[in-house]
Amino acid sequence: MKSENNIKKYIIFIVLTMSTGVVYKLPYIQDVFYVPVQESLNLTHTQIGNILSIAGLFTTFGFLGSIYFIDRISKKILIPCGLIGVGITGLYLSTFPSYYMIILIWILFSLFSDMLYWPVLVKSVKALGDKNEQGKIFGFFEAGRGLFDTIIVFVALYLLSKLGSLKYVILFYSVLAIIMGIVSFIVLEKDEPIKTKKESNLSIPLEALKSKEVWLVAGNIFCAYAIYCGLTYMMPFLRNTYSVSVVLIGVYSMINQYGIKMLAGPLGGYLADNKFKSPSKYFRFSFISIIFIMIFMIVLFNKEINVNICFIFVIVFAALVTSMKALLFAPMQEVEIDENISGPAISLASFIGYSPSVFCYSLYGNILDRFEGLLGYKILFSIIVVFGLLGLLINKKLIKVINSKAINSKN
Repeated sequence: MKSENNIKKYIIFIVLTMSTGVVYKLPYIQDVFYVPVQESLNLTHTQIGNILSIAGLFTTFGFLGSIYFIDRISKKILIPCGLIGVGITGLYLSTFPSYYMIILIWILFSLFSDMLYWPVLVKSVKALGDKNEQGKIFGFFEAGRGLFDTIIVFVALYLLSKLGSLKYVILFYSVLAIIMGIVSFIVLEKDEPIKTKKESNLSIPLEALKSKEVWLVAGNIFCAYAIYCGLTYMMPFLRNTYSVSVVLIGVYSMINQYGIKMLAGPLGGYLADNKFKSPSKYFRFSFISIIFIMIFMIVLFNKEINVNICFIFVIVFAALVTSMKALLFAPMQEVEIDENISGPAISLASFIGYSPSVFCYSLYGNILDRFEGLLGYKILFSIIVVFGLLGLLINKKLIKVINSKAINSKN
């Protein structure tokens, strides 16, 4: 019976991993196909920026909206709806509509993928293991997602090179999302809505809002994600400051996209569960390490320094940040949040934790535009140090709460 349950868990894990590798391909299609998107949809850089900013705003508040249904509607409904919704919206995108309709499409992408899909996905992955397995589960989830991401992108690149139009890439992503929506509906089990004696429309969300543990986990995610946003500027840093060749940047990109992304998650999960015996303590180690790396880069980096040393520090930074991103929600199980409020707790933590995406990219980009060269990057690194110190402070309180709960459970 136990082996049957384990097989069922593995199947669910694989379906969730593959689905997550698919659901964000269309909302973030510009990450890989920026120029084809710009040309095919006839968009300027400013228009693309406006589209993403508007979608980001709806994403942020979509997380809040998910509080009210994440525990009332089964994952068997929400996850397939998110996938199929993205797929159908993508089919319309393949017709290359007008600018204002493209804005609407990206708003729908954000609602289907972030409001309907993401919080219940995190809750479902979290439920596959106990509090001692969260690092491993989320680490391997991120690695599997990265592997499937890579396969899908290579197929999409092949389609673009052979057929010569972004239309077929969009259709490929759309059909794949719909197929995974159907598969997830077949595979996922129905979970009953959580009901309590005091349940009302607002009681459970308010209980999550008043939980100190939820705010500490959310703050931990907030600081880690703000640092993660800085990872975007590491390749421009190497290219613009040290005039690294396009070939070497390509090598770094391959290492970052296909190597670090697939290895850092499982390695971080292993260290969190086996070395540190706690994802939160692994975050403490990562915050401290990142602070020292950034200080070193601020103090010692100059245009005369060997570029290989820069590569090493950037790659170590990328590995730490990527492993943290894989484990963002792992502490949720450690603080033993009541299952009655776990859904709203994840939605609230997502709303707060991912909010740096609304302002960090603009902040970092504005700094680099205003302060040219190495100075701009050193200011950016200084801001990352501030987020690291803030994260360390919040993390200290988080670990204190976890230790207190562990002591109370033994007594």
